[in-house]
Amino acid sequence: MSPDVPLLNDYKQDFFLKRFPQTVLGGPRFKLGYCAPPYIYVNQIILFLMPWVWGGVGTLLYQLGILKDYYTAALSGGLMLFTAFVIQFTSLYAKNKSTTVERILTTDILAEEDEHEFTSCTGAETVKFLIPGKKYVANTVFHSILAGLACGLGTWYLLPNRITLLYGSTGGTALLFFFGWMTLCIAEYSLIVNTATETATFQTQDTYEIIPLMRPLYIFFFVSVDLAHRFVVNMPALEHMNQILHILFVFLPFLWALGTLPPPDALLLWAMEQVLEFGLGGSSMSTHLRLLVMFIMSAGTAIASYFIPSTVGVVLFMTGFGFLLSLNLSDMGHKIGTKSKDLPSGPEKHFSWKECLFYIIILVLALLETSLLHHFAGFSQISKSNSQAIVGYGLMILLIILWILREIQSVYIIGIFRNPFYPKDVQTVTVFFEKQTRLMKIGIVRRILLTLVSPFAMIAFLSLDSSLQGLHSVSVCIGFTRAFRMVWQNTENALLETVIVSTVHLISSTDIWWNRSLDTGLRLLLVGIIRDRLIQFISKLQFAVTVLLTSWTEKKQRRKTTATLCILNIVFSPFVLVIIVFSTLLSSPLLPLFTLPVFLVGFPRPIQSWPGAAGTTACVCADTVYYYQMVPRLTAVLQTAMAAGSLGLLLPGSHYLGRFQDRLMWIMILECGYTYCSINIKGLELQETSCHTAEARRVDEVFEDAFEQEYTRVYSETND
Repeated sequence: MSPDVPLLNDYKQDFFLKRFPQTVLGGPRFKLGYCAPPYIYVNQIILFLMPWVWGGVGTLLYQLGILKDYYTAALSGGLMLFTAFVIQFTSLYAKNKSTTVERILTTDILAEEDEHEFTSCTGAETVKFLIPGKKYVANTVFHSILAGLACGLGTWYLLPNRITLLYGSTGGTALLFFFGWMTLCIAEYSLIVNTATETATFQTQDTYEIIPLMRPLYIFFFVSVDLAHRFVVNMPALEHMNQILHILFVFLPFLWALGTLPPPDALLLWAMEQVLEFGLGGSSMSTHLRLLVMFIMSAGTAIASYFIPSTVGVVLFMTGFGFLLSLNLSDMGHKIGTKSKDLPSGPEKHFSWKECLFYIIILVLALLETSLLHHFAGFSQISKSNSQAIVGYGLMILLIILWILREIQSVYIIGIFRNPFYPKDVQTVTVFFEKQTRLMKIGIVRRILLTLVSPFAMIAFLSLDSSLQGLHSVSVCIGFTRAFRMVWQNTENALLETVIVSTVHLISSTDIWWNRSLDTGLRLLLVGIIRDRLIQFISKLQFAVTVLLTSWTEKKQRRKTTATLCILNIVFSPFVLVIIVFSTLLSSPLLPLFTLPVFLVGFPRPIQSWPGAAGTTACVCADTVYYYQMVPRLTAVLQTAMAAGSLGLLLPGSHYLGRFQDRLMWIMILECGYTYCSINIKGLELQETSCHTAEARRVDEVFEDAFEQEYTRVYSETND
């Protein structure tokens, strides 16, 4: 992009100035791009302020001492409920009334969609423009009831006396009351009048009208904290939280407009995925249906383990279900399609009886090992001399060996130093395959250690733990259900977490809070969360620094404001770090605005950040057939590379870029488990335009620097 090219041209600027205020205010269209009658704007203002009017009536009666606070909330909510029904039935009446609406002829297609001709203040075309209405009658009733509840509870939430009790300041009360009601009016307008176009969009089509529920959902959350504070006494933490949320309440419109807060469906899926991964030891799933089913099964396993009276039975139950849930059970016995490739089974294959027999043998051996160690071994506290400590030392050695074998397979060691064992010249095919074959032998050794040795070693460590000897508590059931599941679901991460917990316990005092108050299962859970967030923080920090540097070093990305933005990023670096930390804690994307070094926090969402099935073709065209033919062979190659460890640590959400002649492919890991990995392959357009060719050339340069250094050096010396 040239530095002289504006970020938004005249057409886009006009569109942005019309759309963004509508998003901020929850749906009112005060800038239409054409001349509209004054009553269009007046009607929108009246509809926008209607919740405030009814809330104001209730607030006034409360301040005068005529009504109690809960009667005030009921009155305001009832009036708003009646108003919402009137608004919705007015919209239904306008839709059913047969009226011909003439459209203004224009050559601008987008402007033509936005322009209307109005005949009267209460005409059918005016009502349909102001109140589009709901698609389903059930939503008409449901959204109206929610509008009444939001208004009633919001009135209770924003009572001046209540705010004054929280802060003891009249000026602060006035500000929070005014801007708080603005927030409430914005949420109500989006719910029952005209839904705003949300910046945080997860579904491509809002089939079930979920988007209007987004803003009231957060209203109910803030109110619920206030209600808890009202009825639960002697909780200073709850009071402080209520004070903070009352201040944050007035900033909700900006958080909605910036797309920081997720829509309800994305929030639910994200929460389920986080609990499944960190609380129950599972993995993110390749489809939303699999996520729902796996979450229910995993939660049921943790709950059922609490009610098993026998300690041996609990350990066997956790071990067996931990192994079974880590398998790709849904695809066993079914043909693997080309939309979502499951490795290492490969395309066009079935799970054979040999694989089933292998899994049965592994399960039997795991149960046998667990029962014997738990029943016969001693359960003294962990120390340097007992059996669990010995197993811990063995796990440390095993972790180091696996790390070395994995780094030998990669192109760069620790992502920085060129691996001397990796083939230096990929142009010489014969030499390349000879060296690659030697590395694959090392990969086989690593695969055996990872899939057969490491899980049984970690099961031995867990089975010998003293926390499993007595009566099990909720924390023990949750922590060890996750631990026994992680052993199979994500063996490498589980091994790292176990080694960290064992090392800290061996070198630290038994009197510290970590060793005294937490059992091994909870320690592993906390270490797992810290490990994931630390990896995310480093990755996002690298991304932010890369965007900042390339905005200056790349000529096509350098703009007139780049120097100013770089200076501001350096001056306000603590604030930028806070944004990165906040994005890391939420496990949400870090968004550079217009690809500039201006960073925003995206809304939290599941790893599969699109609502469709994995592998769904976004655009079927002539290029599709090329990628369709390429995918089976590519999947087989990826199977070998992943099994050997050539692609490094496999984590759901990781992206890989594939390049072959004039074809580019995005490869994303969706789900990982014991001996399988589900990926999604998306092909990009072929090089048919100059910008595509330039992008592909840049990718080739990066690949040459990584894979063809020796070839490039020899070629340069020959030319000299």
